[in-house]
Amino acid sequence: MVSEAPQALTPTQLRALFDILNHTETYREAENFKHDNAIREYGYPFSAAETLQPTDVPSYKSKSASPLLQLILTKCILTIPATSTLPPDFWPFHFQGIMVKLAEADLSESYDKGTMGTRKTLATGASVIHEAVTRGLLSGVPKGTERIDLRKAQYDTTQASELARAWNECIHELVHGDLADEMFDHCAGTADFEGHSPAVAAATDYAIIHIATLLHHIFVGSPEGQYLLKLIENVYKLIPFVVIRQTLRMNAATMMNGMIRVFLAKMGVGAITNWFGMTTGADDGMNLMQRIISLVLSWDASEFRKKAAQIESAKDRPTREHFAALKTYTTMPRDAQEALREISINESKSIVAVIFDTTDPELTASLSATQHTQCLEWLSAQLSARDRDEITKVLCKSQPDRLTAAVRSAVGTYEPLIRALHESMDLREHVTSLEKFIGDFIETSKPKKVNGKSSSKISSKTKSPDSRPPSVEEYVALLRRNKGFLFEYCHQFAAKCTGLREMFQQWAHVVLDEFKQPRENADGAGAIDSDLQGLYEQLPADEQKEVLTSLDAHTKYLSQLGVLSQQRMQRVLDQLQQESAEDEKPSTTGKSSSKSSSSSSSPRSSSYGGPSMSGPGVYLMRWESLLDDTLITPASACGSLRYGRDVKGQKAQGKTVSEGVKGEWDANVIASQEDRTVPTAPDVRGIMTLLGEGFRGLVNAKVGEVGPTTSDKVDVLMNSKQGEELRNEMEGMTIAQ
Repeated sequence: MVSEAPQALTPTQLRALFDILNHTETYREAENFKHDNAIREYGYPFSAAETLQPTDVPSYKSKSASPLLQLILTKCILTIPATSTLPPDFWPFHFQGIMVKLAEADLSESYDKGTMGTRKTLATGASVIHEAVTRGLLSGVPKGTERIDLRKAQYDTTQASELARAWNECIHELVHGDLADEMFDHCAGTADFEGHSPAVAAATDYAIIHIATLLHHIFVGSPEGQYLLKLIENVYKLIPFVVIRQTLRMNAATMMNGMIRVFLAKMGVGAITNWFGMTTGADDGMNLMQRIISLVLSWDASEFRKKAAQIESAKDRPTREHFAALKTYTTMPRDAQEALREISINESKSIVAVIFDTTDPELTASLSATQHTQCLEWLSAQLSARDRDEITKVLCKSQPDRLTAAVRSAVGTYEPLIRALHESMDLREHVTSLEKFIGDFIETSKPKKVNGKSSSKISSKTKSPDSRPPSVEEYVALLRRNKGFLFEYCHQFAAKCTGLREMFQQWAHVVLDEFKQPRENADGAGAIDSDLQGLYEQLPADEQKEVLTSLDAHTKYLSQLGVLSQQRMQRVLDQLQQESAEDEKPSTTGKSSSKSSSSSSSPRSSSYGGPSMSGPGVYLMRWESLLDDTLITPASACGSLRYGRDVKGQKAQGKTVSEGVKGEWDANVIASQEDRTVPTAPDVRGIMTLLGEGFRGLVNAKVGEVGPTTSDKVDVLMNSKQGEELRNEMEGMTIAQ
């Protein structure tokens, strides 16, 4: 009997299959970096050797275990002008050394801490943003049937669908048209970036709303938001902006030397004895950059230790033996910790119960429910404090000091570009602009006073009835207020730094060429349609049916997310329009209130339901899905496993917010209200089990052979006329000194 030919996947099924494989594989690769062998199996530009000295010639894995990450690094990052000329030891010794040391530090897991950690939150967020870029690199941007005249196109900027159309048409013209060259020329002539065309103006607004939503999601919707804001504020206070501006008044050579001295110079006894050759590898102290990192992390660690100390002195606290067993666990090697986690998962016991069982079963038997909760909190605080100590050791106290060496190498490589930039532009005003933007951002991210007309629904999201969390619209206003700083910088760069502009213009073409897809059919997975179809056809008939069922469910899921994302953008646009209309109304005294479509900082309640607590972005909902599926230890000694969705909104023990912040909001309330309309992602893990290995091989084939001798596109940029002029200019400066 002749077997039936395998059914061809429809375009929507191919798109769903690509989304599943790309999404799951990207996160797998990012998560795998907690193991020290991940960087060695990465392939070029990282060495496969267990140990490496700066003078050794590195060897590279021919096929990467992280092909999606390697794809974006080799196609987009390593092609940046001057990046290919970094010293040979930068990637395989300095950068790789830092990554290996961080992996060997065995930083904590969210499972043990009973809540979503900062690293987990940021890693999953970076993963979903990364997958959006790799999706474009693999599938490409399909070429339309005709060129779009962006200057004649018209858009209704009050409609989400119109902003999306403008964005897509600009992307098409960037990849297949002349928009990149037009924008470089336009910026050289004016600081009015959006004045190029209605399409660029609408696409800019589209980007602003998405970036504002991302910032809001991180700093308001996430339980880690106010903690991250505190870290940023602490670093912001320690950066010597006045000294930086004074240093920038000097000539290029003196400026470079001064900046390096300010941030990288070490004055410890070890630094002096090492310099004279009296010692080798002695602790040479910390420079300003490392001292800022160390201070911020040490302040942080002290808060966690305070929380642990409070538990140790609490009434009816656990015994010293309980704390000692937990302390021992924090110093166990990774393999031993993973073995205990496996027992915890398989037996549905909390991690602290398993620790006590393996130490002394009597410890578990003597533990009350309250004491069990205290043990979970104590372990969480101790693990968080240890994480910060280990990160400080790696970045600030390691010998050799790879961080300082890496920064010096990067500064040395980009020195001709920096000098050209410094000589052509007054960078002081841009440093001032950056300082103002960061300060404005910090203030925007803090709770706002509730107006009399504000809805109780909004104020109930904070722990104070007199305040409410910032809204998406306020972040939109933040970006609109400050976008002029960026546009002015782009104008001065394009107008005054001709050589640099032409180099980066060439780089833009190199990168955009990677996104070209000659096919006009945009319904499927683009350039890899046939590859994915081939993977599917290799499966047995019963497994094909399983895949089809999952693909149909995922197709429906993606469609629902797309509709919800557009609805959220429309809600933000409606709210912004309503606020603008209210600001234009004359006040009761007859005076007009100031118009604030770009400067309002306090959205009012309106007929549209008040300030938005969520915005557009399918990737944000995919991000939340990754967090929701994270395993978390049971809350009781013997109980069901929890997931990220069960602890959403909970902060790790000991985490604090910025000084002077009153009315801290409950991220759990915001998340629970906004997630009511978000569909649950279907379980598609089976597809990755069946096709994951084949997909990795497919991506490796797309990456191709890469290495030091395959950087032709990169070398063209630095070996171009502009690159040669910059190098000659630098050599002339050196001789003059």
